[in-house]
Amino acid sequence: MTKQQRKIIEREFYQYNFNKRTADNYAVDAVAYSSAVPDGERVKTSGGNTNEQLVIRAVCTAERMHGWCKVFEKTLDKFRWEQKDKLMQKRYIERKSIWRTCEEIGICRATYFFWLEEILQTAFMWANEFKLI
Repeated sequence: MTKQQRKIIEREFYQYNFNKRTADNYAVDAVAYSSAVPDGERVKTSGGNTNEQLVIRAVCTAERMHGWCKVFEKTLDKFRWEQKDKLMQKRYIERKSIWRTCEEIGICRATYFFWLEEILQTAFMWANEFKLI
């Protein structure tokens, strides 16, 4: 895993709550449902329909968001009933500092970084599985 891939994974993990809320409703809120366009013209497969392109982009974005949510959830499930799931919750959901996370879980900094690397490696494998990276 490269530094760039690690950054991507961590960025998407930090955005988990936003992705979770948005992914399910993203296509519904797309511009394709604009009231300015007649019902019969909303989505067609013509070359000049910009609404079709907007819907396709919205669906692709929603699929990407949903995929990253699945990566987060699968990684969390792998470490369920270990302290590593608490580390994921504290770091990515609650956004606590390294010091605070270590204090609340009861681990040292070296263990924190060792576990974090293991979590990110697992997430990297899931991201490859879902073709997100």
